[in-house]
Amino acid sequence: EEGIFQPYTASGANQLAQELKADEMVTPIDFGDVCLNYDKAAMAALGLAPPESLADLTDPAYAGLLVVEDPGTSSPGLAFLLATIDEFGEDGWEQYWAGLKANDVLISPDWEAAYNGEFSGGAGQGDRPIVVSYASSPPAEVIFGDPRPAEAPTAMIEAGCFRQIEYAGIVAGTPIPIAAGELIDFMVTVEFQEDIPLNMFMFPASTEAALPAEFVDFTTIPATPAMMTPAAIDEGRDRWIRAWTEVMTP
Repeated sequence: EEGIFQPYTASGANQLAQELKADEMVTPIDFGDVCLNYDKAAMAALGLAPPESLADLTDPAYAGLLVVEDPGTSSPGLAFLLATIDEFGEDGWEQYWAGLKANDVLISPDWEAAYNGEFSGGAGQGDRPIVVSYASSPPAEVIFGDPRPAEAPTAMIEAGCFRQIEYAGIVAGTPIPIAAGELIDFMVTVEFQEDIPLNMFMFPASTEAALPAEFVDFTTIPATPAMMTPAAIDEGRDRWIRAWTEVMTP
């Protein structure tokens, strides 16, 4: 709508997952799912099964176990807020967050503080065994583990995931439209797409790209993640964050 991009169809676009495509202005390059993650050992020590739904997180059994990021200062925090709006609707999401607040949810300013500070399965000494992170976080725990573990110490929960899609486009009026198109063409090749998981910890948009073993063995691509159009997010984001702040302010 703002006229930022000009139309372009990448060669190889037919190999891109249809559900990731937006319009002829931009080309999907990769996607990632913001999901709840949990510390397997910590949950086992508590004798608790991981939550199976967003609603479960308001159960007193999970009191004081969850840390989430502030949606006003964090991309995954905003994604989780959007997932709750998608799940509970305009008439129910604020009540849901009031339930999380009553259940002693901890709000962190960003992903680093939440995952590597407050989360018991991260790099720090946190005591919260459930965190908002990414579907790619369990594979990352294996890949960067020292020593490398045979199994991921964390796992993702399919319920309540929100899908983020990254696109590439050609800026309208660019003096180098041919070179820009060639770059996008390269970014959708299988060669480039198969490099995405281990370099960006996102999932390739190409249906032809093979995933690394860690992304097959230690995580799952959610079957029905929450999704919103950019227009819907743009229209509601500031209003939702203001309402969230009112609910969560002591």
